[in-house]
Amino acid sequence: MESKHAWKVELLPWDHSSPDHVQRMYDQRVACGWRVDEVPSWIKDAQKGGKIFYWVLLSDTLPDREKVLEQHTSVYPKEASPLKDTATEIRLVPREPTKVEFIPIGHVALDIHEPEKDVKLGFPATGTVWVHQLYISRALHGGGFGAGAMSKIEALATRSPMNAKIIALDTLSKEMQTEPEIRDLLYGKGGIPLPVISNEDWYISQGYEVHRRQKNAWTWSPREGIDVPVNLVYMKKSVA
Repeated sequence: MESKHAWKVELLPWDHSSPDHVQRMYDQRVACGWRVDEVPSWIKDAQKGGKIFYWVLLSDTLPDREKVLEQHTSVYPKEASPLKDTATEIRLVPREPTKVEFIPIGHVALDIHEPEKDVKLGFPATGTVWVHQLYISRALHGGGFGAGAMSKIEALATRSPMNAKIIALDTLSKEMQTEPEIRDLLYGKGGIPLPVISNEDWYISQGYEVHRRQKNAWTWSPREGIDVPVNLVYMKKSVA
């Protein structure tokens, strides 16, 4: 079922071969606070027909669209210049770019993992499509744009050639986001802004359920000499 917020946003593919698109991805990952160093690997993935990113942009039909866009660019002035839709392929499938100009307020990715990796996590070997790296401008949180983006990306995942039956994702566990010492590292001085709701609870509000939990999934090093084991929660939604 489509989110009531889906009409607020549109998606356009990231052009991994465009310096302007790549720089904007860096800028938004810096604003996000996570995985800036992975952008080069995302370019390589896209070149091989793997994980593909989509920009999230405001719908032309959104009332006060320019005012909302100004809320974003006033906080992130480096993102005020428009990009052009120049992506000529999606997962190696040719497309005709529209050349339309737009200012993205965020991004989100789709990927299909190796079957053995999905099976190891308890997901079906086929029909599982992953949503990764959802980011919406922190200046626009609470406006329904994240929910709209999820609705749009889920719809794309169910179409050919991905044909999703299950949408999967992973995120920080609720406990990790609420544990005082970790919260201080995440959201203390110089950290990213404190969220209104935990990632886990927000995805539950979008129709996802907890699939499994994994402690010490990887190590986060927020500062020199500090290593934090990251606890993940894997979530899923049936879209069959």
